[in-house]
Amino acid sequence: MDAYRAITDRIETLARERGLSFDPVYFRMTDSDEIAEVASMGLPNRFIHWYWGGAYKELVLQQNKELFSILELVLNTTPSHAFLRRSNTYLQNVLVIAHVYGHVDFFRNNHWFAKSNKNMLNQAEAHARQIRKYEGLYTREKVEALLDALLTVAGTVNAFERSSAERRKRVVYYLEEKAPLDPWEQHMLQMIREESEYFDLIQRTHIINEGWATFVEAELLRDILDTPAWTSLSVQLSNRPAPYTIGHALFQQIKHERGFDSALQTRTYYEDVRLIDEVLTDDLVRRLDLFVYDPKEKQKSYDLQQVKEMLITQKLYKGEPHVEVEPSSSPKELLLVHQEEDKKLDPKRVGLFLKSVHSLWRNPVRLRANGKVYVFDRRGFSTS
Repeated sequence: MDAYRAITDRIETLARERGLSFDPVYFRMTDSDEIAEVASMGLPNRFIHWYWGGAYKELVLQQNKELFSILELVLNTTPSHAFLRRSNTYLQNVLVIAHVYGHVDFFRNNHWFAKSNKNMLNQAEAHARQIRKYEGLYTREKVEALLDALLTVAGTVNAFERSSAERRKRVVYYLEEKAPLDPWEQHMLQMIREESEYFDLIQRTHIINEGWATFVEAELLRDILDTPAWTSLSVQLSNRPAPYTIGHALFQQIKHERGFDSALQTRTYYEDVRLIDEVLTDDLVRRLDLFVYDPKEKQKSYDLQQVKEMLITQKLYKGEPHVEVEPSSSPKELLLVHQEEDKKLDPKRVGLFLKSVHSLWRNPVRLRANGKVYVFDRRGFSTS
């Protein structure tokens, strides 16, 4: 990192002069495989599971085919840890350093991230040690089967939800409170839920977080880079994944209309849903080529409200079916309801999901969806 010390110090100074604030940042130079490994697990030294291996292979394959490339990785911890890729060019790593300062400023100042677990790096490692102990006590096969089920239902967490009544409607919280689990199984559920909430927060602020980091990157480097380098950065900004380009455009809009200080306020109090709802305009929808596709009519719709609804729905439920727990007449029966009847569910996926829920609930589980009632009990999966 010696070659980057001077430019890192200069970027950090510029960031503080612009009103950004952050905890100490430790940069580490590493290779693409290690970055892909950490990205697939979410955190270094997390518990071992077959799913991470599949995610790692997919990331490496996509990088080798140059479908996309992970240039950096930064962790929401105190202090912050950022990984730079050794195979990057000098200019690429300068862009990454500026981008990282945008992220760490967001981690420290955003209202929602202020509630996040900044010690999750150490906590995840402690969880991994505890899971290995449980493997020794209860067999690896039994622990792995439990992990499979827990990771399946973990997608129903909501790191934003504070209402106890609303939390009980979500499968993972209901199971944590009501499922007849042994103490060690209950502990496993709690650990996976805590980690899932940590990552859920990242998913629900993906657009604003990456948008702010990209916006900060451009703001800080405007006066540092020479003309050819600035031209290269401008081209890269327009070719980044959708969360980066959408978020960056929204912050540019805010700065253009209300100034940089307003952009700082937005990064403090907003998350993806509010940012999209309040800042996205007809002009940006067209400029960013954001549309809702109607497969029946085989045409695109650039209607602002339809595009907003699509993006907001994706953020609220992360692309997963909107399934809630409903009261049941039987204390042993778990009744689930799919809240969006116009969106048909794949019966095969329904069966796999209910199998996981049943393995934790250990009593009949019913799901009302697609005009049917899907059931998983001791006899297996059925439909009525």
